[in-house]
Amino acid sequence: MKKTSKSLKPNDSGHVLGHRTFAAITAVEGISLDAASRKRLADMKKRKLSPDDQRSEVIRAYLSAKSRG
Repeated sequence: MKKTSKSLKPNDSGHVLGHRTFAAITAVEGISLDAASRKRLADMKKRKLSPDDQRSEVIRAYLSAKSRG
């Protein structure tokens, strides 16, 4: 049997959740965003960043937070 693995590349098209959908899912899961995350999301929405740019910004925020802790 051949085993396949799917890797996500930056140019792979995928489904990006909108703000309302993400909020609904996190509410069901019992997850809440802290003030910094809410501010970052609002700022990204205001600047109308592409999904790739949004993803990069979130990753950058968590990497810098991880290096501080």
